[in-house]
Amino acid sequence: MSDLLILDPRPLRDLLDIGAGPELVQELIGLLKEDAPPRIASVQAALASEDAATVIQEAHQLKGALGNLGLQKFAGLAAQIEAHAREGCLDPARALAGLLPAAYEEALAALQDAFPES
Repeated sequence: MSDLLILDPRPLRDLLDIGAGPELVQELIGLLKEDAPPRIASVQAALASEDAATVIQEAHQLKGALGNLGLQKFAGLAAQIEAHAREGCLDPARALAGLLPAAYEEALAALQDAFPES
């Protein structure tokens, strides 16, 4: 996972290249700010209650949304959590879930650096 980029800007730059305005990119960053923290909390709560199905669902949703934004490292972390939960190995998933808040902050900072508000 450490070999993954924090941000691959291509998916969002591709949107801009096909005519989307910078406001769309800012809207997508805003959606990340709204969506990611509750999903992180949900993953952590589901791990605390040994609810593997919810961990899988929430980690999968995170992985997809993050991948669409080019947030490779954060998406990779969510993918690992999902994979561990699918295998029924919640202890490693729990350890990785502890990294989610920092990964979120790192990803958000990378997005804001690459796509500053006008």
